[in-house]
Amino acid sequence: MPTQGWVADRLAEWLKKNPKKGAKEAKEKVESDYGIKLKYSKAWSGMNLALQQIHGKYEESFQLLFNWKAQMEISSPGTVEIELQKIGKKMCFKRIFVALKPCIDGFLAGCRPFTGVDASSLNGKYTGQLASATAVDGHNWLYYVAYAIFDSETKDNWV
Repeated sequence: MPTQGWVADRLAEWLKKNPKKGAKEAKEKVESDYGIKLKYSKAWSGMNLALQQIHGKYEESFQLLFNWKAQMEISSPGTVEIELQKIGKKMCFKRIFVALKPCIDGFLAGCRPFTGVDASSLNGKYTGQLASATAVDGHNWLYYVAYAIFDSETKDNWV
């Protein structure tokens, strides 16, 4: 019986070329390529392990936010705000707000003095809202001013 590591090794290159495929297709691929019967759960866990090997762990990727913020502070100070909250003994991501200085300068220099704000739901392992503030420039095109990611639409988050 193949292990999830064995399945992950066989699926890694295939997943890079077929990122939208699911566990059912992964199961069929391994079964047809290697002439074996595979449980759906083994294909699913092998596929998740392969994706983790390709992209890294979700939890570890949050550190990259702080690396990115530090780099942004060098070229455009004060444009990224990240808030954390303590849950039990762990510090967890709460929300991020990004308003890059060149975008703010562009808004002030060439856009109509109105902004529209809209939000969209984020689905997947981590849920929440992605909100963006846009304006209209001199060519009547949308101009992105700022964006934020947060857990839910509350008065506190909008402020």
